[in-house]
Amino acid sequence: MKKIKLVALALGLCAAVSLFAGCNNTSDESAVVSRIDGGQTKITVNNGGSKSGPAGAYSFLYKGYEIMPGTPAAPVVQMLGEPLDSFEGASCAGQGLDIIYSYPGFKLYAYQEDGEELVDGIEIEDPLIDCKGIHVGQTVTDAKAVFGTPDQEDDYGVIYRSEDTVLQINSNEVGEIISIMFRRSDD
Repeated sequence: MKKIKLVALALGLCAAVSLFAGCNNTSDESAVVSRIDGGQTKITVNNGGSKSGPAGAYSFLYKGYEIMPGTPAAPVVQMLGEPLDSFEGASCAGQGLDIIYSYPGFKLYAYQEDGEELVDGIEIEDPLIDCKGIHVGQTVTDAKAVFGTPDQEDDYGVIYRSEDTVLQINSNEVGEIISIMFRRSDD
């Protein structure tokens, strides 16, 4: 009797899995799960589709979720949960809306393009949030030790570019990092 119950349970699980597998219309959808420093799990999802997404080395990792500038904002906002505050306004470029979501320690900037809300950038001002090995309160010299020679440097910080993404490290007059921004490339 116990064997019959186990076999029935196994068949039921197989049927349930096959039902869920049928819900996926794209054959090239994939998810990659990997371990990162500190024992966190990084989940990167590729939804396939015909449009190629943004590429680049500069994305923000928050609670194991990678936020890439230029990607759809809806799943990011859903993952982050209710913001502390949000603001919507007409784009200064005159096209669509600019949206700012405020979360503890950082802001998520989004914009609308062709009716879709996309991530424009993530600005971190909290010294407790690690950003690929640096954080607010360190120095521009520390950032150069981690990332190498910047693509652009002035009295206000440094900028690194990688394909469709930019890492902008803003500093005060003594070279102390006051904010870190992951954003879309303007090019």
